[in-house]
Amino acid sequence: MTEMIARFAPSPTGNLHIGSARTALINFISKSQNINSKLYLRIEDTDKKRSTVEFKNNIISGLKWLGIDWDNEPQIQSQNINRHLEIADRLLTDSKAYKCICSESKLSERRKKINSGEITSKKICISCEKNTEVQNLEKDYVIRIKIPFEGNGIIEDVVQGNVEIKNSEIDDYVLVRRDGTPTYMLSVVVDDHDLGVNFIIRGDDHLNNYFRQKFIYEYMNWKIPRYAHIPLIHGEDGSKLSKRHGAVNLIDLKAQGYLPEAIINNLILLGWSPKNQDDEIIQLNSIISKFDLKSLSKSASIFSYKKLDYFNNYYLRQEKNLGLFINYCQSNLNLQKYIEKDKEKLIRIFNIYKKDISQYGEMINIAKIYFNLNFETTKNEKFQEEFNNSFNNFLKLINNIKNWEYEVINLEIKNFLKKNNIKFPVFGKPIRYLLTNNYNGPSITDIFMILGREQSLERLNKYKISNGRLRR
Repeated sequence: MTEMIARFAPSPTGNLHIGSARTALINFISKSQNINSKLYLRIEDTDKKRSTVEFKNNIISGLKWLGIDWDNEPQIQSQNINRHLEIADRLLTDSKAYKCICSESKLSERRKKINSGEITSKKICISCEKNTEVQNLEKDYVIRIKIPFEGNGIIEDVVQGNVEIKNSEIDDYVLVRRDGTPTYMLSVVVDDHDLGVNFIIRGDDHLNNYFRQKFIYEYMNWKIPRYAHIPLIHGEDGSKLSKRHGAVNLIDLKAQGYLPEAIINNLILLGWSPKNQDDEIIQLNSIISKFDLKSLSKSASIFSYKKLDYFNNYYLRQEKNLGLFINYCQSNLNLQKYIEKDKEKLIRIFNIYKKDISQYGEMINIAKIYFNLNFETTKNEKFQEEFNNSFNNFLKLINNIKNWEYEVINLEIKNFLKKNNIKFPVFGKPIRYLLTNNYNGPSITDIFMILGREQSLERLNKYKISNGRLRR
């Protein structure tokens, strides 16, 4: 027996938002906790003006990349319009809905009075339901559901707890538009029922929709699913997460070089933490075994890119994930040319720098330094006299190293500094600058190993000392 049937239902009006990815993840985790449960995917594309095939494909590929799968051929909502309209007609026939011809100006005027408190009732149309002539029209009308004025609606939400709203607070919302197309409020209920969905996990921005949608279930004598309305995620300034906070779509995070494991680790800890675990690193299998939807916080959580960077750095440093880096390079135009030119060199650069980067995309500028055959050090950089006095001798030392191996180079440099009584920062930082145009970075020996003997000497030999300055 199937214990839980859940669904994830994104709209293809944009790429997969990180908040929606979290909703999909929690649905997937909840479904995965019981072998007899199902998760269905539905593409809600009834907004034809904004929906595109590209966005649909990006959503599907993004979910797969994150490791989220589902148990059906994705349902396309626009293919079910006739079924939606069939239910609207049944509601009309059963006097659970009515036709409305109110003009937008008339509705707008009434909304103003409702918002100002001049009118206490939320009913937006008060003239069409009892008008026989309107109810006999064959076209040019919208269909509104009938909401009783008396009584209350109550939801026992898995996350939010018990929530109650008076029916008088609910408008007779539109089921079918004037052009004959169904609205989201109708379509989503019909599709959920027809799929057999019995547990709906969605954002708490849909909580009020429950009190509207439940009437369709009740009027059709359909069983109402269980609900869990999870809190939204906000930016660090407390506002709704948007582009001004940084990349918010899964496709953008992927392009920047974030790993699925890091995103999952970050998202699941927004409003939830596993019991008896001090370490924040938690992988999907462990999440599935420990996650408890009931313990999810009711409050909005803050999405931190700093925290995401922390997780991503942890995962990209894992030796088992080296293949993910190679795959990223092969799909990135800037890194693709480097991996085709010298794959081993690029991997060597990555292994040396990976402890200091947060995302694969940072490797573009790093690799550029080492693959630049026309590298030039910035002019007129002034170094200490102590360095200038020793530079030519150091250059001779490096030039005489024939066995270009890490331990050999490292030992020669240490002996040189000790023999000349020079502290490493005095000598090492300028050498690093000559090789990379940066005072900070890996060890000098690591840089020599990346560049190789020929390129290392070429870069050092481009400079001569004159008046305490390095000049070409």
